[in-house]
Amino acid sequence: MVKKCVVASGVLIRDDRVLMVKHRRLGVYLYPGGHVEEGETPIETLVREFEEETGLVVEPIGYVHGIKDDNVVERPLPFVILEEVVQYPEEVHIHFDLIYLVREVGGVLRSGMWIDISDIDSIETYPNVRNVIKLATRAINTLYRGKNV
Repeated sequence: MVKKCVVASGVLIRDDRVLMVKHRRLGVYLYPGGHVEEGETPIETLVREFEEETGLVVEPIGYVHGIKDDNVVERPLPFVILEEVVQYPEEVHIHFDLIYLVREVGGVLRSGMWIDISDIDSIETYPNVRNVIKLATRAINTLYRGKNV
């Protein structure tokens, strides 16, 4: 049986560059993120994984409808949700990847690589990762130009 996992990832774009990390098992560049662990929300996973993998503290940015209720907390929507078949060397997973746009709010960069958006087609990664980064770049440049994100 194929393992199914919820994953949360973050795309951080600054000055037409995206922060990426080389995945240790897959050997390709990805935006920081990882599996949602038991007892975590996807946003908690996103923040934890981003800091573990890069040293930076981030928060998600995304559309909020404005739903108000005493027993409900509305969270920013992911930028995109992808169902991905991931071929690890020893097994196959299906990832339900909640990919957020994020902004930096603290920390110190310890690892990761800033990649120029114009070079995204030449790095070792997956086509869907390239597509998400290109879409995220357009969204950031269109929706958030001139704003502190």
